[in-house]
Amino acid sequence: MTRKTFIRQLGPWLMAALSINAVFLALLIFDHGSKGHDMKMIKTKEPLLIEGPNGGENYYVLPQGTTLYRDKSFPEGHDRYVVYFNHKGPVAYEEVAMKPEYGGPFIEPLWLADVDADTLREIFKRFPLSKKDVAAGISAREITRNDLADIIRSMPE
Repeated sequence: MTRKTFIRQLGPWLMAALSINAVFLALLIFDHGSKGHDMKMIKTKEPLLIEGPNGGENYYVLPQGTTLYRDKSFPEGHDRYVVYFNHKGPVAYEEVAMKPEYGGPFIEPLWLADVDADTLREIFKRFPLSKKDVAAGISAREITRNDLADIIRSMPE
């Protein structure tokens, strides 16, 4: 077999192998690049209450304008969202042991709730506001003296 014949026979096989590799590489690149962008993004229009771990009595506030990424919808009627945080410096933490019954990574989500008047009343019963706290809250929302007078008049004696 001459060198020219060998190259002619090898050429189509080499081209086929290169084409197959190019297709696999393209699939890998496009599939990997879309993984971070397949979650629907939403931006909150109002603050949300974050329930403390394990249903604790502590509540925290997720600020208005926070971007949430929808992770999964459940048949029970709730959705799970992901929030990304940046943090400077080391984080105080403890390891979470993976157990075989989890069947993979263990996800322990916290619950978010809308802030309604009844929830606020319950929170204020446990954590009463000082005069300074009330003044700061009122001035942050730009309530006028007339608005404040109307609120006080509407309160029961």
